Amino acid sequence: MGRRGNIEHEVEKDNSDRWLLTYADMITLLLALFIIMYGMSSVDSQKVKELSQGLEQALNHGSSKGLDQSGGVLPSDNLENVYKSLQSYVKERNLEQTIDLSSTGTSITIRMRDAMLFKPDTAILQAESKPIIEEISKSLESIYGDIHHITITGNTADLGNRDAYNEADSWQLSVNRAVTVLNYMTSMGLQAEKMSIEGNSHYNPIATNDSEDGRAKNRRVEITITGRAN
Repeated sequence: MGRRGNIEHEVEKDNSDRWLLTYADMITLLLALFIIMYGMSSVDSQKVKELSQGLEQALNHGSSKGLDQSGGVLPSDNLENVYKSLQSYVKERNLEQTIDLSSTGTSITIRMRDAMLFKPDTAILQAESKPIIEEISKSLESIYGDIHHITITGNTADLGNRDAYNEADSWQLSVNRAVTVLNYMTSMGLQAEKMSIEGNSHYNPIATNDSEDGRAKNRRVEITITGRAN
């Protein structure tokens, strides 16, 4: 009995000491967890610091290249090269009176008078206008990767006839002419998913409608090419 009692006493003592081992294991695990968490926070902090520095450099780099009014980074020089090439084309062929070019640095606008493009009061292209549209399409195709979007807009002149029939006819003509130019440009190989059309009727004049010269300027198709921001 005495020996058995001693054994049971030792077993009970061993069992009562197990909580110390469990507690020590828990403390060890917690210490390891804290070390891991600290290490992770240090890494994340470093990543945040690196990201912040990278963003600052990018912003400074963008500022050195110049920003447009909307804050977008200016595209590559390819768009400007196309603008200069079209300027030379217009000048060599004495088309300054029928084609007007402008550039903002991030976009090009090509204004073409309807008298050069279409047969009177129709959306049928003049034969002599086709080489011009082909030249424009060829120039744009060479930098299509730098182009964000091309918008083709038809505009008519205000003749003062505001009845429902003339209003509808003016809207339709402006849209049809934009579609005609778009179709011809896509037939030259330009991808349609980067293009859209608009029809302004006579509601976006650039000159007075009180003179024939002013109305001739208002009757136009505009092609606006927007560059893709870097």
